[in-house]
This record gives sequence, structure tokens and C-alpha cells, in this order.
Amino acid sequence: MTQDRVKSFGLVPPAQSHLELPVACESIPAGFPSPNGGYIDGNLDVNQFLVSHPSSTYVYQVTGDSMIEAGIMPDDFVLVDSSIQVRSGDVVVASIDGEFTIKKLEVGPPPRLVPCNCLYQPVQIDEGAEVTIIGPVISVIRKYH
Repeated sequence: MTQDRVKSFGLVPPAQSHLELPVACESIPAGFPSPNGGYIDGNLDVNQFLVSHPSSTYVYQVTGDSMIEAGIMPDDFVLVDSSIQVRSGDVVVASIDGEFTIKKLEVGPPPRLVPCNCLYQPVQIDEGAEVTIIGPVISVIRKYH
């Protein structure tokens, strides 16, 4: 079994490039159907909605299944904002001795990175390890088709 790894795709495009999509007037219930009648309530700038700090936001692609109980699946993309201070319990992208991973941060003591899949063990952060927390995951992007 392998741990989740993430592949960096660099910075999100600058804020001046944007994509606005129409937003329906009605929310979508996950229970009984409710037709919206085709009414539009405005537009949503996808970049502005997903990215608050473009110069410190990175996109990573997830491999592996150690975060599936947090709703992060293999091949999902995660947005990470390195300008946001991380807290215990945040899902973070971290570099441990030069290898990237995505896990839930537990400050401890002792500090550790915890998978969200019962098949995996937490990663203890040893005192001599070279650990860099890139930042917290602020969004997950999944494409179905």
C-alpha cells in the first residue's frame, strides 16, 4: 500500500484572468427533486470563489487513497494556500525529507500527519526530520466527466 502523494502544478493563474459561470436562483437539494425553472441569480467568478490569495495558492494532484475518508480521492486536485496559518486538524500538504504528502495535521505532542483511511498509520514527525508544511488545503476539485 502506498501513501498519498501530491504533484504540484504551480501557481493558479493571476487574478485578472477569470471565468464567470451563471448561478441558478435555487440551491439543489440532495433529497427530493426541485425544478429551478431556468432562472439565473447572477454569476460566480470561479477563480475569485476558489482563490483568495493567487500569489500563494498552489494546485496539486492527489495520488493514493489515504485521504478518502476526508472526501479526497485519487486524481482529485487540491488547492493549497500557503499564506494561511495552519491549525491542528487541518488537511495539509507537507514535505517530509523532500517527499510531498497530504494528511491531517495533529500538532501533538508529538506532532504527526494523520491519514484519513483506517488502512494507514499516522506519520510521526521525528525531531531530526526535515518537515515543511506547504499550507492547508482550501478546496478539492474533482471532475466527473
